[in-house]
Amino acid sequence: MYRSKKILSVGFTSVMALTLGLSNVASAKESSPLDQKELKSIPKQEINTKAEAQEILSQLPGNPNIKKSYKQFEVANEFKDNLGYTHYTLKPKVDNYVVEDKEVKIHTNDNQELELVNGDVNTEKVTYTNKQSLSKDEAVNKAFESIGVSQNEVKNIKGQKVVNKDELVINAEKKKLVYNVEIIYLDPKPARWEIKIDAETGEVVSKKNKIEHIAGSGVGVNGDTKKPLNLTKISNGYGLQDETHSGTIHTYDAKNGTSSFSLMTDTDTNFNSKNQAAGVDAHFNAAKTYDYYLNTHNRDSYDGNGAEINSIVHFDRNYNNAFWNGQYMVYGDGDGRTFTSLSAADDVVAHELTHAVTEHSANLVYENQPGALNESMSDVFGYFVDPEDWLMGEDAYTPGKPGDGLRSLSNPEQYNQPAHMNNYQNLPNTEQGDYGGVHINSGIPNKAAYLTITKIGKEKSEDIYYRALTQYLSSNSSFLDAKFALKQAASDLYGANSTEVQQVVNAWNSVGVTG
Repeated sequence: MYRSKKILSVGFTSVMALTLGLSNVASAKESSPLDQKELKSIPKQEINTKAEAQEILSQLPGNPNIKKSYKQFEVANEFKDNLGYTHYTLKPKVDNYVVEDKEVKIHTNDNQELELVNGDVNTEKVTYTNKQSLSKDEAVNKAFESIGVSQNEVKNIKGQKVVNKDELVINAEKKKLVYNVEIIYLDPKPARWEIKIDAETGEVVSKKNKIEHIAGSGVGVNGDTKKPLNLTKISNGYGLQDETHSGTIHTYDAKNGTSSFSLMTDTDTNFNSKNQAAGVDAHFNAAKTYDYYLNTHNRDSYDGNGAEINSIVHFDRNYNNAFWNGQYMVYGDGDGRTFTSLSAADDVVAHELTHAVTEHSANLVYENQPGALNESMSDVFGYFVDPEDWLMGEDAYTPGKPGDGLRSLSNPEQYNQPAHMNNYQNLPNTEQGDYGGVHINSGIPNKAAYLTITKIGKEKSEDIYYRALTQYLSSNSSFLDAKFALKQAASDLYGANSTEVQQVVNAWNSVGVTG
């Protein structure tokens, strides 16, 4: 379900971010700019405390529903960025239970003046109609029953939990207390289940497998030498363990299995055997992506706090996939026809690690338009890491067919993706429906990114996209929200009347996201 949200830019424009629903809507109407009388209706435009951030929600122009429920919203995060802007993320709580997938963001400029409010400002007062009867253990058991396996049948990498989350929250859509249970395992088949269990009855409210399929010096898979390859001396030689970053990078070998892994090692510092090539690529490309985010955006690993990056290569046999499962990166070797080893493609590695960045910033839900934005952001940053061409995965896809890729930013239609809202695909929010077409409809924001980059260049574009992803997008953002987030990021960096702002707007207008 798409949710209606507003983006309110104080001093600029008040824009209703009409969601683009479950029909092929090509545009959304823009509402009138805020006039001076409306601006003066906000008695306090300077925000210095969390309490003032909460209070501003009761004073927004117009009649967003949040004005009636603002006291439920508490500041969950406060961050001051390199421009001196402060960003407050507020999430609703009822009876000390967090309401999942609802948030509002309040942004102030370097003078602490209110600049922008975005997110779920049309959230009505949240209530729940059931009570907690189940314990966490009972809810976890119900979750395993729903996927047809028992807890002792599944295995994860050593030291990593199978039950990664079992929190009691409020589902606003169903008006119920639910246990949000996340189950992660690699054996017998990789899965990252998010299962919501009614806290009173034990019924399954929803379940989703969130494995993000690509759907699509040492020597690497394609014979290219990778230098430097940062190693660590171990008792019997050297291991693919990079300790030159604050977050250590480990690369493990599954030896074509699914349940046991060990650090990839060699007796000397030259990892040049054929069996080591996939590990060399994964290790080198993980460090390349780490360095990109650190050197370009001052982000220390995917979480911004120096998290370790763990990669597993040679997973299973003929496995045509690579994924981030919330804990580590996993790469199959491919079947030699559709794919060669997926770690060979630096844009694939960057794509998957950007899913981790997104999870620790905008946290875009993996369905419908937010899910398509999630996929698009990974493709766009895959390009920023590997800007040699507009294709994704060309170094691993169809090894017998040169110049082929999984997707194209410049020409999404080449790979059966829409490039305009006129061709938006209305697919069911199921695994069979690609959760509303997250890998299909991502072609629309991908095309907008291509149009932006070709007009203002890679360096400006990557700064705008990173700022939008980490500061302005929220979990339920639609394509129109993304347009406004990117517009605001460009305004912050280059000025409200800049060419950069206009080119962002033009790009999204060109793909049918108007308003």
